[in-house]
Amino acid sequence: MRILHIAAHMGAGAGKAISGMAISDRENKHRIILLDRPEKSDHIIRCRQRGIEVLICTEKEQIKREVSEADVVVVNWWHHPLTYKALAEISEIPARIVLWSHVNGLNYPVLKPEFAAGFDACMFTSEASFHNPDWKDADRAGIQEHSALVYGMGDFQPQGFPAKQRYDITHKIRIGYVGSLDYAKLHPDFASWLKAAVECDKNIRFEIAGDLSQALSDDVEKMGISEYVQFLGFRMDIQELLPSWDIFIYLLNPFNFATTENALLEAMASGLPVVASDGAVERTIIEDGENGLFASEKNTFAQKIKELSENMELRKALGRKAREDMIEKYDSERNRFRFNTVINKVMNNPKKTHDFKTVFGEDALRWFLSGCSREDAERLEELSEYSKENSDWKEAVLSAGGFEGIYKGRSKGSVEQFSRYYPGDKRLKNLARIMKESQEAFI
Repeated sequence: MRILHIAAHMGAGAGKAISGMAISDRENKHRIILLDRPEKSDHIIRCRQRGIEVLICTEKEQIKREVSEADVVVVNWWHHPLTYKALAEISEIPARIVLWSHVNGLNYPVLKPEFAAGFDACMFTSEASFHNPDWKDADRAGIQEHSALVYGMGDFQPQGFPAKQRYDITHKIRIGYVGSLDYAKLHPDFASWLKAAVECDKNIRFEIAGDLSQALSDDVEKMGISEYVQFLGFRMDIQELLPSWDIFIYLLNPFNFATTENALLEAMASGLPVVASDGAVERTIIEDGENGLFASEKNTFAQKIKELSENMELRKALGRKAREDMIEKYDSERNRFRFNTVINKVMNNPKKTHDFKTVFGEDALRWFLSGCSREDAERLEELSEYSKENSDWKEAVLSAGGFEGIYKGRSKGSVEQFSRYYPGDKRLKNLARIMKESQEAFI
């Protein structure tokens, strides 16, 4: 069977999910087209080394031809601006199209039921997605009938991760984190939480792996904890690094788009005791007090870190149970079976056209708003009418202060990212200016 993946790029967790599935699936022939030129190519190289074609497709006719020739098309979605353009362009091509969502859809970007219903089947990368509070019971029932849980974990084999052997501490307590350092995903008070832990116990050092954002670097400096925080940059040796740490932390934005969370799974598979923020997705992975600990605010976080630092038996018990649970729950063969079950079921249906334009509109502003909650979409559409020349421009800027940081970033489906890809959309440009000035005003 010929499976065509459409993705904006193959970076981060989505790249791992796509490449891992394509490489490990011996039943089908996978082909991948990317809508944008990639910034990172490690997953692309890995695919090509194993004979899987990865193409950069920016021309409409080429994308339409690829879709037409495929048996099943898997659209990898996380609200990237180019994905909507591609879907609009292939609306009239008869095809079998499956949605693979790499965000939870509970917060921005929101996965609306009408969007999910536009596909022949859906695959979600977190159990949390099935409990979307904005879905009506009828919507939920309809989506569940043609959807499945397919983790974005690629060919992850938890039993293959080196397990932590020693839990005694003969040095400064090394506390690690791996993942996004963008506040769109990271807890907005991340630096403040670290400071609370330092004030509680100065015999600790935080080691942070990931592409450093200037905002986080500045916040750590402002908090006066630079000597306790080491930024490691992007690392390729995570498997070797994890067992060297004593504790792992995972503090996400309360309005995050998290799903499978490979970094967290890998840390737990390595036998590390974890302290994490208490959110919907985290609760699908961690059982508080059994295989990890939750913290809902900075003082609780500091107490949990201190408790773990002083109790070797607790570190060992949580770490070993975490590894045991990862091996039991996250099996790549079972995950691949669920993927192929969805594909095979869809394959039984004839190809058909999909009227995506009716679902999310025909212009870039509509595409952006389709990922917003209905309340946010109404407010943002109203703000998009304001240009710099308006007499009440300043009021518009101030009114944008209440929007979450993810709207104001440079990527992750932000207003600026959409405006950057579609510079001809004047209303998007207005919104991008408002968000930029709003962010500057509230710093």
